[in-house]
Amino acid sequence: MVKIFVGNLPQEATEDEIRGLFAEYGTITECAIVKNFAFVHMDDRKAATKAIRSLHLHMLHGTPINVEASHGKNQGPVKLHIANVEKGCDEELRTLFEEYGTVTECAIVKNFAFVHMPNYDEAMDAMKGLDNTEFQDKRIHVQISKSRPRYEELEEYPPPPPDRGGYWPPRYPGERPEPPPPSYMRGRIMPPGTLSDASSPAAFGCT
Repeated sequence: MVKIFVGNLPQEATEDEIRGLFAEYGTITECAIVKNFAFVHMDDRKAATKAIRSLHLHMLHGTPINVEASHGKNQGPVKLHIANVEKGCDEELRTLFEEYGTVTECAIVKNFAFVHMPNYDEAMDAMKGLDNTEFQDKRIHVQISKSRPRYEELEEYPPPPPDRGGYWPPRYPGERPEPPPPSYMRGRIMPPGTLSDASSPAAFGCT
């Protein structure tokens, strides 16, 4: 089920009128007017997407209405991975996914592609509807992309483990441990048998 927001409604608008507008594109399961806006529920994502595109800025009693998908439960953007596609079909692939909602980016790389959709529900519907279907005479496979941003180390010397006494373990097996930076050693290691001024007997009045 898809929830659609209809804003900027004129005072003369009725629920029957709104139902009539959206019914041309699919089945309406619910319609309710609240002040100068309304919510329309449709049971099919493709029908809802077509209705949104066709009815946005539609003139109703001389007023252009605002029609868009309600994002109250949107869980954020989704990056989809599409396998088994040919290069050069970017626009056709974008058009295919736009049947389910908004596409912000579509790029084919070698024999696979990435499609970005800002609405989680639309992306899930696209994945369910298009996975294992025919596109350009090939059977495509659609799933959520598992790629992640490459980790970049921000600190040259990360804090040493608290139980290691300032010891940095080797980065790789067999590699000798790197010494801590000079600033870390300053004031921490002293020649055997010596005391700093702060810890000498005189500092504690023991002379």
